[in-house]
Amino acid sequence: MTKDVRMKGFQDRTHLADVHSLIEQRIHSLGRERVPFHQAIGRVLAENLVATENVPPHAKSAMDGYAVRAEDTPGDLQIVGQLMANDRYQNALNAREAVRIMTGAKVPDGADAVVMVERTETKEQIVTIKHDAHPGEHVLAIGEDLTKGEPVLRIGRTLRPQDISMLVRLNALEVEVFRRPRIRIIPTGTELTRIGASDSHRKVVESNSYMLECLAQRDGAEITMHPIVRDDVGLLKAAIESPGADLLVMTGGSSVGQEDLGPVVVREIGELPVHGMHMKPGSPTGFGFVNGTPIVLAPGYPVATLVAWDMVVRPIVQKMQSAKVRIPYATTSGVLTKAHKKPANRVELQRVTIEDGKVTILKGGAALLSTATKADGFVVFDSGVEEIPAEKDVTVYLYD
Repeated sequence: MTKDVRMKGFQDRTHLADVHSLIEQRIHSLGRERVPFHQAIGRVLAENLVATENVPPHAKSAMDGYAVRAEDTPGDLQIVGQLMANDRYQNALNAREAVRIMTGAKVPDGADAVVMVERTETKEQIVTIKHDAHPGEHVLAIGEDLTKGEPVLRIGRTLRPQDISMLVRLNALEVEVFRRPRIRIIPTGTELTRIGASDSHRKVVESNSYMLECLAQRDGAEITMHPIVRDDVGLLKAAIESPGADLLVMTGGSSVGQEDLGPVVVREIGELPVHGMHMKPGSPTGFGFVNGTPIVLAPGYPVATLVAWDMVVRPIVQKMQSAKVRIPYATTSGVLTKAHKKPANRVELQRVTIEDGKVTILKGGAALLSTATKADGFVVFDSGVEEIPAEKDVTVYLYD
């Protein structure tokens, strides 16, 4: 008989660390594909890219100024030529000579330094160098940017805008990346309706899926939005068993109430090793598999849904792309304004504000979306700790 815990409460809860261990064991990369370089932003690199030539291929000027022999400075030097970025000086530079040079031009043979124009004075064909130049000053050496044979971008790197420019520099006009996971978001609840619907004045307007869609885009996934599913076993089965997704994320119906059908259905047609977590918010989160496809049952309260994504869905999405598993928020530090108590076996993610280095925990439960919009970020209080004293240094994960 299928285990039904509705109106019976959670019999067992799983620690977040154990959920992450399960993800590590059961979730794998989705494979690779090749894409044009200009479509590779945010993708996870599936190959190592190596410099095929030295960049620059010759010594180049890093400044507008004068190419000189450092040993001739300071002093008055004879200007014997001028080099623009695309020019080449045919002769080697002799003692007490200088060449007027622009940024990017090849440094003449014999010269070993470039003096910025701001540090010179000129009169007719004489330039006065006002300071001691040193060898290599304002000169880009051969291979200083890229050295032939050197690994430049490594497998597992999530490509950033500057990396796209590097792909062009490497002539990698097509690149191998890990495939993005296809996620189906399934909002559930008979009480829900879509924004703008004629019955929105008497029902709850469904908004969690839009937040999840944005989170999925942030983490590099492709999204399919399923229509709202009423609290009906048959309809929910059909939504979950429909093919075409690498990961299912259901929002709502994940707890132990009479209409929380998600755990019932997943246990009937698949497996649900996690239902209920030692985590706040998000304690009713479930994680299982249906026909080999992972499914996360996220709570209906909006802040709990947000936490369920960041703590459970996110590492799945990252693992599927062979990306580094990490919390994707910048951090800062501060001190708690007040002591905080919690059960020792629970991980808590508390929404906070931070001002002048002072971190204040916001009041309010997971049903209050405003606590997440007012918050500057959140603090993770790990399991194994019951009381965090005031003035304790904490790390804040910033929403911005």
